[in-house]
Amino acid sequence: MDQVRILYLSDYGGLMGGAAVSLVSLVKRLDREQYKVHAVLGTGGEFANALRELGAGVTIAELLPIVRSYCPFINIRNAVRLISGCRAVMAVCREKKIDIIHANDNTVIFYAVVSAMMAGCRSVWHVRSAVNRLRWLGAFLVKRCDAIVFCSESNAEPFKRFFPKHTQKMFIAYEGVDVAELVERSRQPSIRQELGIAPDVPLVGLVGRITWIKGQDEFLKAALIVSKLHAKVRFAIVGESVAGSNEALEADRQFGNSLMPLCEKLGIADRVHFTSYRRDIPAVMKDLTVLAVPSRREGLGLVALEAMALGVPVVATNVGGLPEVIQNGVNGLLVPPDAAGALGLAIARLLDDRALAHRLTNEARRTVEQRFSADVHAKTVTDVYRLLAKRPAEELVS
Repeated sequence: MDQVRILYLSDYGGLMGGAAVSLVSLVKRLDREQYKVHAVLGTGGEFANALRELGAGVTIAELLPIVRSYCPFINIRNAVRLISGCRAVMAVCREKKIDIIHANDNTVIFYAVVSAMMAGCRSVWHVRSAVNRLRWLGAFLVKRCDAIVFCSESNAEPFKRFFPKHTQKMFIAYEGVDVAELVERSRQPSIRQELGIAPDVPLVGLVGRITWIKGQDEFLKAALIVSKLHAKVRFAIVGESVAGSNEALEADRQFGNSLMPLCEKLGIADRVHFTSYRRDIPAVMKDLTVLAVPSRREGLGLVALEAMALGVPVVATNVGGLPEVIQNGVNGLLVPPDAAGALGLAIARLLDDRALAHRLTNEARRTVEQRFSADVHAKTVTDVYRLLAKRPAEELVS
């Protein structure tokens, strides 16, 4: 097979969120004799630099959100954004002779599909977060995409239900982690020293970008319950707002600004530490007694996989792809979303019953090693690339 030239699209290139971490892991595992990699990113920053360090070419161009609306003025803005973004993408396609455009998330799929149609190359839609409204625009995207990769069966379900004639182009590629790499990176200085938390004090954490979807507000309500049952417990919220568009970023920042006042209202401000964004997540994980994942929506839950690989017990909400990772009472605990009481009691249960926590973490480590390997994830995605490179486009889009 001749060298395949891949162009990745993302609306941001700054701080490393889950989609960025997953893509960097994938690119790291691509055979450079078979694949040539370039990326068009909405901004520069850590993500862009990580791709450059792996030998990928990076172009910075605005890929602003295309918002579904009945308002003619918003649709005119959408058209202007789409034309501008597609010009930038197509310029790279022509210069680099791109074979496949891979949209790294839902926010850039319009740019990928339209540019691929005009440039005569293939397109891949990586569905990392739930898509629940698949109307005529969804039908257009599904029909014109050459392949759709889902990070979980949960994300794939509505696509399979609404578009049963196109299941031949739908593939499941579970996110994966490199256990050995995570363990090595966890051997860094402890955040407990930075925060002044003694080794025998329980530390419950939430790791993820600051946004309503991740449920930091529910975590704080649950923290109140846990603190009434465990006098010494402390809590850490790790992350900050990471979004591609200014509109989304502003909304996330407003939500983030509401969290400290909520702490004060609940009377737990002296127990909660906000660490902001950190680059030493495995080391942070290592020092947690329990990880909470109180998401309201979740494609799969990469942060849960990382904690499971490092032997940290996980309490997560029963949403999205999380139940595909966590079996309640087997390798973690599941609770309903927006149920701070249930979340708090589940965390307290793990703090009380360390034998249970130990049993869950042992099984969790086996789960990750057997089903959620970064190498398996990369192999699945590259098999899709190989399929697209060999098969005529009409066989997949018909």
